[in-house]
Amino acid sequence: MRCYFLIVTIFATVGVFNNVIGSQAQAAGQSKNTNNNNGGSSSSGNSVKTNDPLKAATSISSSPTQSLSPSAVAAASPSVTITWNGKDLIYPALDTSPDVNDPIVKNWLSELNLQYVPKNLPLSNNGVPNWNQAQCRPPTKIVPNQGSWTCQKILRPDDKFQCPKKGVWGLTYDDGPSESTPSLLNALNSNNLKATFFVVGSRVISYPQTLKAAYDKGHNIAVHTWSHPALTSLSNEAIVAELKWTLKAIKDIIGVTPVYMRPPFGDTDDRVRALTRAVGLWTVVWTEGFDTDDWSLRPGQKSANAQHVIDIFQGWLDKLPSLAAGFIVLEHDLFPQTVAAAISVLKVATKKSGLIIQTVPQCLGDNTPYLEQGGKVPSLIVANVTIPSPKSINSNSESTDDSEDPSDSSIKSSLTSNTISGKIPIMNNIWILAVVGLMVPVINSVFSQYV
Repeated sequence: MRCYFLIVTIFATVGVFNNVIGSQAQAAGQSKNTNNNNGGSSSSGNSVKTNDPLKAATSISSSPTQSLSPSAVAAASPSVTITWNGKDLIYPALDTSPDVNDPIVKNWLSELNLQYVPKNLPLSNNGVPNWNQAQCRPPTKIVPNQGSWTCQKILRPDDKFQCPKKGVWGLTYDDGPSESTPSLLNALNSNNLKATFFVVGSRVISYPQTLKAAYDKGHNIAVHTWSHPALTSLSNEAIVAELKWTLKAIKDIIGVTPVYMRPPFGDTDDRVRALTRAVGLWTVVWTEGFDTDDWSLRPGQKSANAQHVIDIFQGWLDKLPSLAAGFIVLEHDLFPQTVAAAISVLKVATKKSGLIIQTVPQCLGDNTPYLEQGGKVPSLIVANVTIPSPKSINSNSESTDDSEDPSDSSIKSSLTSNTISGKIPIMNNIWILAVVGLMVPVINSVFSQYV
């Protein structure tokens, strides 16, 4: 009898602990994570009109909320409509953060597993959506475990920030497509070069033919958000909306879904990274110190000139033999001035012996940069470690294994191996057994008095 009661008590105890510890895993399995706003909803704040220069001239006219047939899914309000391949496609308004209360966005959120998104990291700019470079001073608050690339220059194991092999330049252009992008495409095509274009959703639907032409010529298309905000200033829901609407626009125009994205201004932290992974995108920044400053070349900036950009790039080429790894450079194709500078840089680069120019996926050894090609998406769980600074990696004083991407899954395998089906950590079961073991003598003593 004593043995019977002892066994029943042990199993009851295990059941209680499993129910408590497994509740979070069960909730995650239901994928109902629509309330991960990290401290505040953004239903009204995130529809702030951008003052970013990404606002480009377009023939697409905005329209108020449209009444759709019952079989159609409502689009964000206000919205714009384009006709592509004989179909009317409805998208959020240009250059504004999409409405997080839109049914489409809510459906996307319901489908995502957001259980690994940190809930205790503050938003930059005190949570007020910002379309300029994120600041590291008040009202922004940065905590030690923020993982901010903007303010702490912290890189995580799955960040893409350089080309592993020496002498390789990961060629990228941000913020397009634009009316000037065709000139850049002509220069690239005439030199048989391929680049990665990190495109803005609002520009995608403004210049769909240009995007299609770039893709058809073999250039890599990747995500750069819908309205070009500092992502660390947005709520979880708004970040998902920015990424998913851009993915949808790209898929609508070129028929494939990218697996790479670059945050505007390079503004990311551990919360933004986790959301980016949940959407199925790898985070790409650029090699520290390899910013061409071409963003200063814009209408009205009389002090800036293309020669400054060329001189910066020439300085990198002069250091090429001493670099221990390749590099990813920041350039833009939004304005005529930035495109003119980019073309001038290409003229210099194509004359440099030993320099290999590739897209970001190519330089990372990835030949399937789209989901439809079998593209690999990032793991939701990544070891929370800081990898070495790019400055030390790009020095001969530091050894670098050129054959292996530093963001390889080997770094994060130690953490992922500690989970069962991504739900209940093994350590939890060990704790359960330990507690039960401590309780057995007590239970046995109690029962011995009455049985």
